[in-house]
Amino acid sequence: MPTPSAPQPDYGIDGPRGIVLLLLASAGSIGAVMGLYRWQSSPCWCYGLVEIALLIVAVDCLLLAGSLLWYSKVQKQREAERLLDRVPWRGDEYILDVGCGRGLLLISAARRLNTGRAVGVDVWRGLELSGNCAQATWENARRAGVAERVEIQDSDARRLPFADASFDVVLSSLVLHNIPSQAGRRQAVREIERVLKPGGHIALLDMRHTLDYVRVLRDCGLVDVQRHKAGWFLSLLFPLLSCGLVCFYRVTARKPLIRSSYEPEV
Repeated sequence: MPTPSAPQPDYGIDGPRGIVLLLLASAGSIGAVMGLYRWQSSPCWCYGLVEIALLIVAVDCLLLAGSLLWYSKVQKQREAERLLDRVPWRGDEYILDVGCGRGLLLISAARRLNTGRAVGVDVWRGLELSGNCAQATWENARRAGVAERVEIQDSDARRLPFADASFDVVLSSLVLHNIPSQAGRRQAVREIERVLKPGGHIALLDMRHTLDYVRVLRDCGLVDVQRHKAGWFLSLLFPLLSCGLVCFYRVTARKPLIRSSYEPEV
């Protein structure tokens, strides 16, 4: 008999409540069109315009819900690997993933280690990710075979519970934009810089505020600070007002080595 395949990690659905609301909005718009069609006693151009607008909203919401599902199950795994490819790995790094969620980036990084360890921190809010809890992250690490190289802690990105210069690599994916204030986001970026060792690398992925992250990192003295387009996301919500693509950006940087006071100048 064939051996059943081992369960694979499940990294959840991003924006689960948003998807439900979009599907309800789509269904409601279609229901409204059907109600208008049955209610009108004779054809009228104004009713026709309303029905067309409602159909556009219905299709638009359905497309956006499908885009969120596609991103959750396909694209975010690709983006995690592409982000990690920006780091020059040795295999012995001590890694921090800020806002690790159910562990996609954390586990993908741990798979690149030999003797290193990966630490994930989060506040485990379910609004951004379905089933977002530490237990789900541990289970995914176990399924991926990297549980012995992973640690998980409860922590806010703005107040990381680690000493200065603790980590060789600090990562974060689609987390910092959830912090509501600019001051809070800047504090989180400064915390990321604070816990990074000299010579260490930062790799961030986000959809908003990335230019501000670049400014803060440069103000903190980091070098090789770069911002690159990473991918896109279909954004057709409210098509009568705005439509287009939301672009993801990767932000990478390196903390310069501290030169010894005894090192002669060249």
